[in-house]
Amino acid sequence: MSFFSTAETAFGLDISDQSLRLIQMAKAGRRLKIQSYNEIKLPAGCLIKGEINQPEVLAKNLEKLIKTKFGRGELSREAIIALPETETFLKTLEIEAEKYEEIPDKIKQLLPQSLPLDLDELYWDWQAAAPNGNNYQIVIGASPKKIIDDYFKIFTEAGLIPVVLEIEAAAITRLLVEHNHDETPQIIIDIGQSRTGLFLYDNGVKFTVSLPISGGQINEMISQSLDLSPEQAEAAKIACGLDEKKCEGAILELLTPIIGELSKQVLNAINFYYENYPSPNEIKKIVLGGGGANTINIANVLKRATAMETSISEPFKSLKNPNPKFFTPDKSQSFITAIGLGLRGLDPDNFYDHP
Repeated sequence: MSFFSTAETAFGLDISDQSLRLIQMAKAGRRLKIQSYNEIKLPAGCLIKGEINQPEVLAKNLEKLIKTKFGRGELSREAIIALPETETFLKTLEIEAEKYEEIPDKIKQLLPQSLPLDLDELYWDWQAAAPNGNNYQIVIGASPKKIIDDYFKIFTEAGLIPVVLEIEAAAITRLLVEHNHDETPQIIIDIGQSRTGLFLYDNGVKFTVSLPISGGQINEMISQSLDLSPEQAEAAKIACGLDEKKCEGAILELLTPIIGELSKQVLNAINFYYENYPSPNEIKKIVLGGGGANTINIANVLKRATAMETSISEPFKSLKNPNPKFFTPDKSQSFITAIGLGLRGLDPDNFYDHP
């Protein structure tokens, strides 16, 4: 089971509880471009926290996603797929080994201390950066066998070949950090409809944290507190955001505890990194992505809460937007993972893959 092998023509497939998104990249001379793209919403209950609850519905919608794609050119049957963040584990270990061949055995000794499941219940893979003497920085990806086996069955029925299974954090940092040429040590926060992922980057993703904060949770809080329907709550969140001058600051006041909890998690992650990792660099900024990053004034509010530079991600900083009417500024934030997956098939790998 490979989480790290490369691909040449595969498209990126991002699967969440609410939607399916695809991006296929192509080379145009020395530049990269988005060749094919699409997004469809999934019926409620199809996936629940990354687990497939309605396999036939997922397979049907996957086929629809492919058949109704936008763009030109034939879509590859090979796919680079982001595994659900709540069901994946990413860990960086420092390992000392006299010989490269010793690394797998050393990983097996250390890995059980870092993961909540037994190794025989997981598919896992690893990657080693260029060594510093006998010291190797090892990136390990793992996911429960049951989750992956269920997804593979669906992909096979849809006629797709999963060539790479990737941790979501790796896809996001490939776009926002590597492709955008900004390798500043940073916290990336991906605020989704059902969960929020926090990734600490410092010469690679060091660890990920899944947070119980989501767009859906925020909508529910607004709905209950202000006696609004779910649709009205979403509209109020979009219109007012965290601007104290809009809606008399009602939404800002309501969501202040959530922002406080988010800022606490950010600072806890940074302190954990400083205290537990060798030679850490200073984490200098926060970058927000995902649909929740579209919330008005969220970057400024989080900046005040953490006293750190905070900004909204730029998915098209180093890529041309192929269709601004489709990839609006708001929708672009939701495509960060899919674009990062699409880049995987064309960008050279920065690591030495193990045999």
